Amino acid sequence: MKRLRITLPLALAASGVWLGLTLGVGRLAAGGRQQSLAESVGGGVGPAWLLAALFSLLVALGSTQRRAAGMQFPAPWKSLWLVWPPLLYSVLMLLVAWAGGWPALPVLLIVACNTALVAISEELMFRSVLLQGLLDQHGIWPSVLISSLLFGVVHTLNGLATGDVSGALWQSAAAFLQGVGYAAIRLRTRSVWPMVVVHGLWDFALVTSMMTADGAGDGSILPFAAVLAVLPLCLYGVYLLRGSQRALLERSGPAPGSPIASR
Repeated sequence: MKRLRITLPLALAASGVWLGLTLGVGRLAAGGRQQSLAESVGGGVGPAWLLAALFSLLVALGSTQRRAAGMQFPAPWKSLWLVWPPLLYSVLMLLVAWAGGWPALPVLLIVACNTALVAISEELMFRSVLLQGLLDQHGIWPSVLISSLLFGVVHTLNGLATGDVSGALWQSAAAFLQGVGYAAIRLRTRSVWPMVVVHGLWDFALVTSMMTADGAGDGSILPFAAVLAVLPLCLYGVYLLRGSQRALLERSGPAPGSPIASR
């Protein structure tokens, strides 16, 4: 099969298909009724997330720029140390979420499976395919900000599935801030896989915290708390992409012929 170059039009088209799979199939699986995020993630393995993850993987692996799109392992390996702050952050959030107890084991396994699929799906689509498509025409910061903005906008659509528009807007703001940090680490490590792990762990902690909070009656503060929680991650991403590091990335260019490689 002929491999494709990840250009911006191709990346945007792939994002549209991905969105259709995520929302359309998810809506069909739910029988057209609205569900809370905790209900949809904990109610069974989601076919929409499975299909979206497989589609994202197919696009990323089917391109001529797999290495540039972050499909390799971290390079160099010592760049993995950049991942420890958000990884530790996610672990601490999980411990806080479980401080008052945790859901039953079967539910935890379902949530773990679904959040892993979501992490693979979203990281490959936004920090691999879409980010690389933007880098094909733009510099680092425009690409990071636009991909993160689109990542946030997509999360506003959760309001259609859950009926919680206010919560979806808070989630959108948190997703934008989170996207900046994740994209920065993806670029610095030259790999999407570390952030797949962090993203999956973060979502796992967030969903299980929602489940325990629903039982305690204080779930209303979670969306606002999530924004505050990811703000340091965004600032960490800004630090990682400071001027000297951007210059280094631009000189070493992950994609021959792209703006980053030619500057």
